[in-house]
Formats: sequence, C-alpha cells, structure tokens
Amino acid sequence: MSETWHILGVGSIGGLFAHRLHHGGATVRLLARSRTSANRTIRLTTPESDQSIRFNCVSVADEGDISHLLITSKSWAAGLALQKVRHRINHQTTLVAMMNGMQHIADLRAVAPECPLFLASTTAGCHRDKDRWIAAGTGKTLIGHPTGSAAPTWFETWQRGVPALEWCTDIDERLIEKVAINACINPLTAVHRVKNGALLSEAFKAESNSVISEVVAILEELGHTKLASGLHSTVRAVMTDTAENTSSMLSDVLAGRRTEADSILGWLLTQSTHDRPTLRALLSQLQSIEPDS
Repeated sequence: MSETWHILGVGSIGGLFAHRLHHGGATVRLLARSRTSANRTIRLTTPESDQSIRFNCVSVADEGDISHLLITSKSWAAGLALQKVRHRINHQTTLVAMMNGMQHIADLRAVAPECPLFLASTTAGCHRDKDRWIAAGTGKTLIGHPTGSAAPTWFETWQRGVPALEWCTDIDERLIEKVAINACINPLTAVHRVKNGALLSEAFKAESNSVISEVVAILEELGHTKLASGLHSTVRAVMTDTAENTSSMLSDVLAGRRTEADSILGWLLTQSTHDRPTLRALLSQLQSIEPDS
C-alpha cells in the first residue's frame, strides 16, 4: 500500500515534488486554501520529458488525519500555513519542511511541537509559466532530522522518485551553510536587480566583501568555524556557477511579492550579539520595497 503525501504550498517546488513523489509510488494530495476543484493538473517540463499528471485536491479545512505532509511554502509563511491544517495532524504525522531560510523551523515547532519534523533543502530549479512547471535541472536534494538519526522507512519512497537525493545526518549545518550563501548573494541581486554573476564585477566588490565578512563573523559566533573559513571562496564559486541565474529573491521583487529576507537576513541578525550594519541596511532596503502584508 502506497504512502499518502499531502503537499502544502503548491508553487514551483511543490509542483515539482508532487511529480517526483508520484513517480516514487506515493499517493499525492494537493492542499488548497478553498474547495475550488477536486483535481488539478500539473504539467512538468524537464530536459528529458514533458508530462502532465492529474492530482487530487483537498481543502485545508477538510477533516481526516494527515500521515505525511510536505511543506513547500515560503519560509515566512510556513507557520501560518501549518496552522490551517492543525486540526488534521497529530504526533504520528511526519512533517517535511523544504524551503529557504531558518526561521520556519521555530515557527513550525511552535504550531506542532509533537510532530516529528524533518528538514529538507534542494538546489533543483523550477519556475512556472502560466499552467506549466519548467524544471531547469535535476539539482541535489538533502533531507535529515536535527538529531542526526538514520533515515526512516518513508525515505524509500523519496529515493525511488527524487534524483540526486541524500540523507543527511548533519542537516542543520547544511541548512545554515545554505542560509549563509543565500545571504551573501540573494539580497544584493534583489536590491541592485542584477543576475548572480554581476556581483563578481568591480562595481559590487566592496559591498559584496562587506556582506560576506559580516556573515563570516556570525558563523564564527555560532561556532561554525569551518563554514566561516571557506565562505568567501564558496560564495565566489556559487556566483560563478550560477552567473546567469536570477535569484529567487530578485524574482520575488520583480513580481511584487514578499521576499524571504526576514527568514534569511533577519534570522542571521538575530543570531549575532554585535551590530552588522551592512546586513541590517540590506534588510531595511528589502523591507522598504516589499508589498504590505
């Protein structure tokens, strides 16, 4: 009998992983804010194929227990999204949170402290063009539990459907590394409205170095000395490898959406006991251009 996975937050990544879990043998249900349609077709275009799958939709207000829940909403919205299905989860519900940032971890635990919470991160690129999901590449997906425990039985379903998947016993450190890299790239691209590779130019060198140095200092405060020592070279390598990419934060700004600045820059600033003026100024700039919410 296949596992049933409900997906909360069916944006670009949610649609991509609906396909992947389906191919892994799971029964997939899409959670919607309201009961508008019993089904939803997601067409996914990858470099290898173009496939449409019709998924069952259920309202967040429905009754009935949820056994496995993948949350792919924006980090700042995760806690509020989970609250809408609070009546359907219990201590046996598996939660998998897949999003940027770190603030969502505390928010989700506050809503459902009794549920086992697994953390996930993916470099898979996907964007939507009207009713079509377009995957930019396979990417790499990491999942783990903060305790460093071994993979649970449901991980086998993910292994069958998700390419380049890894079970991580150090998922916290991996997520903090991703937050650090994102903090050094995404806000600058969003404020200056440039692609990732532009940050390597002389025009942004001083500001970029200042951002990286402040993030390094915060990592050192948190005890992540190894991450801190290699951050400058790691960030430059990511900028080079993703030179033509438009960051998710810039995409949000261009579309007039709220960004994940609070969940990335905001979270890092709360971890520091010192003033970090460059990061604080970046956060303030992004907050000033975000829509009221």
